[in-house]
Amino acid sequence: MSSLELREFHTFLEGLIEESTREQRFSIDKIVGTILHRHPQRLERIQDQVVALGLRALIRNNCRAKVSSTNNGPDMFGHYHVGKRIPVPYKDEKGKLRWDKKRRTELSFHDLDEIITRWDDHPPQQSRDRKDFDEISRRTAPYRDVARTVGEALQMAERDGR
Repeated sequence: MSSLELREFHTFLEGLIEESTREQRFSIDKIVGTILHRHPQRLERIQDQVVALGLRALIRNNCRAKVSSTNNGPDMFGHYHVGKRIPVPYKDEKGKLRWDKKRRTELSFHDLDEIITRWDDHPPQQSRDRKDFDEISRRTAPYRDVARTVGEALQMAERDGR
């Protein structure tokens, strides 16, 4: 499938959206239904791309989710606005800044420091994420020498009432 076919589908989709919003309120479900029932041949030509895009969206949503269905035991990150996978900065072999998604249970103190350092490189913007990572750093500071991971340090802080 070519990118031309995908662009043509985008144009077709834009027309469907415009048409459907003239008659009634915007409804994603109604547009999806129209495509599936009235224009299946258009979808067949780009089906592989649609499946890949859908899988990417599902994976991104899963990584952003706060609660894990596979978690055994208490979630020490539960009240923080931190996804199950956290973007951690690193430099590749050419020195270029890259981002790796790590499980929050495997977040090391070095990873936490790198995240905060990246934010310190930018003008101060107190996002909810930034506040949460600053709080995590503050709560885990006394346990850096004894805990292997940030999650383990959070358990110790919880145990000690910090």
